[in-house]
Amino acid sequence: MEEAAQILEVETLIPMLLQDTDPVDGCRLMRVVLLGDHFQLPPVVKHMALQKFSKLDQSLFTRFIRLGVPSIQLDAQGRARPDIAKLYSWRYTNPLTNTRLGDLPNVTSKPEFIHANVGFAHTFQFVDVPNFQNKGEFSPTPFFYQNLGEAEYVVAVYQYMRLLGYPAEKISIITTYNGQKHLIKDIINQRCKGILFGQPACISTVDKFQGQQNDYILLSMVRTESVGHIRDIRRLVVALSRARLGLYVFGHQQLFQSCYELKGVFDMLLTKPSILQLVANEVYGYTERRADISVVSDSNNDSSQHSSSSSTMIIRDVRDVTDMGVIVYQMTQRLQNQ
Repeated sequence: MEEAAQILEVETLIPMLLQDTDPVDGCRLMRVVLLGDHFQLPPVVKHMALQKFSKLDQSLFTRFIRLGVPSIQLDAQGRARPDIAKLYSWRYTNPLTNTRLGDLPNVTSKPEFIHANVGFAHTFQFVDVPNFQNKGEFSPTPFFYQNLGEAEYVVAVYQYMRLLGYPAEKISIITTYNGQKHLIKDIINQRCKGILFGQPACISTVDKFQGQQNDYILLSMVRTESVGHIRDIRRLVVALSRARLGLYVFGHQQLFQSCYELKGVFDMLLTKPSILQLVANEVYGYTERRADISVVSDSNNDSSQHSSSSSTMIIRDVRDVTDMGVIVYQMTQRLQNQ
């Protein structure tokens, strides 16, 4: 039973009870194997009293773990680049050996993990998004949180990736709130008509995207006034563990950096600059630049050069969403004029 930590106890029992019985031997069910991750989000129970006071949001998988039922903890991951996996590997410390989640050989040997992300200076970044037109988060209806600046920024970065040749099916956009998901969909439908951009593989909330993955994830954090439900570290672990090759998080740095529950993760995210850094003159599928080559940019300039043993990279610091929009517009004009 896959994703067993995200389903209700009664839902776990239903498939066992629906087994056909053998006329001679009776019940044919001999063994049940539950696979899941109790460090990620629990089952969804919308009735708050039943969720909080009756503990109906606890899965049978989680109950077994808490009761100390013998279990096997997988100790290596094969999904993400090692530097991206470090953002959440601390959560999976083996209590017997006191070691964190390791990496399978494929994430250090396959070319897709060795080569850098085309057009980006880093494999992951937290991008600080200031208020757009003097406005941060807003909610047209209660709890329907939206952030126009982040939505426009995320869509502009998606367009930038498509102009570089990234396949649309390798990019997913996720967000922490349903309202932001709908806003991003509206902007995508408006800005990305035609074959030049197309639709990303998925536009979803973090909660709905649990259990899925993609090569490149663009994550919108939405909130600017209060941290909101991302304060639940399980939700943050889900959000950060969906990406295989590239993770770009857009949010209000001052708010999330100061949150005690999230401080450890954001200290790691902010080891990279909080201003988006792009690499000029690269095309998807045609780069030999390695992901382990450090890139340093002068933040006082719009662009700078970084020399490696094989080439010279031109790094551009993107000041804000307007600057990103200008870059996309210029690239689109050049492509259309060819």
